[in-house]
Amino acid sequence: MKTTVTLTGAAVAAVLMICINGSFAVQNPRQEKGAYPSLIAASEVKGSKVKNLQSEEIGYIEDVLLDPDTGDVRFAVLNVGGFLGIGGTKVAVPWNAFQISKEGNKAKYILDATKDRLEKAPKIEGSHYERLYTRRDAEPIFVYWHVTWVEPSAEASPSNSP
Repeated sequence: MKTTVTLTGAAVAAVLMICINGSFAVQNPRQEKGAYPSLIAASEVKGSKVKNLQSEEIGYIEDVLLDPDTGDVRFAVLNVGGFLGIGGTKVAVPWNAFQISKEGNKAKYILDATKDRLEKAPKIEGSHYERLYTRRDAEPIFVYWHVTWVEPSAEASPSNSP
């Protein structure tokens, strides 16, 4: 049985208003239930504990790496496996790999990673992260974490923003 729906001009306008107001608009995947609803200060990110999906603490965010062309956060440098910051291993994790929600009045960072997966993750050395800027060097990290590489565009540059 085939059903045909005819919308009047008023009905089309109502649907458009609903979409514009966000009721049916495509949502950012990070804006899921419980997602962090506001801006997060960089000073609050550094040193934050990271837990996995099983609520086990797997490390802390040692640094945040920004794309100088767009201003977007590209990576969080995660320190894993040490004790009080000593003897840990640094792993770059694409920012989009984190699930960020609000716990009390602080951000909660969750990463889909087991301790075994973190041990096998691409390691980074030192504190100079320039090599992660090129696509050739950064893309394998995105692949490892199953996050799609998004090519920075000149249109997204803060200098071109209103």
